Amino acid sequence: MIQIINKDACCGCTACASICTHKAITMQSDELGFFYPKVDKEICTNCNLCEKVCAFNEHYDTSCNFKEPLIFAVRHRDIHEIETSRSGAAFIAVSDYILERGGVVYGAGFTDHFKVIHKRAVNTEQRNEFKGSKYVQSDLTGIFEQVKADLKMGYTVLFSGTACQIAGLSSFLGSSLKKNLILIDIVCHGVPSPYIWRDYITYLEKNINRKL
Repeated sequence: MIQIINKDACCGCTACASICTHKAITMQSDELGFFYPKVDKEICTNCNLCEKVCAFNEHYDTSCNFKEPLIFAVRHRDIHEIETSRSGAAFIAVSDYILERGGVVYGAGFTDHFKVIHKRAVNTEQRNEFKGSKYVQSDLTGIFEQVKADLKMGYTVLFSGTACQIAGLSSFLGSSLKKNLILIDIVCHGVPSPYIWRDYITYLEKNINRKL
């Protein structure tokens, strides 16, 4: 079973919890709000699927990696998209292409009071919530299973996230479902704590004496 002794060896991507057919693994937040897997030993059957799917495992499949990266410079033609996005609005251009062909897009959005989570979008209005950077770890609960279901239904799926989230999803899905999957990972130097983000919002609201 998966056991996180060193937190540097886990990014909270949920791949292990998603692959567990017995639902023996839940993602629980630590004192800073970062998500880590916790195994219910009463339910666990020691099948080791969670270990095999972990992107931090030394046996993680890198067979699809390029030996040398292909490098492109991209800038959206619409200045409005550039002004309301990041990275030249490359994500908007690619996701528009997917949505126009009946595909599905996943990205980081908000729920409740600015809690950052991953969401599913089937139109541009829903997708636009994914614009802009959100410098905090997003909650991926249930998302990997949803992506898998969409791929099995024949949808083309675009998923955007941090590199470790991308690695976790790729490992969870395996090779058979990747034909209609497009992955976009961002350049990331680590994600701040969800609880720091929560406390920052509380701090701002206290200073201005109203809800954001």
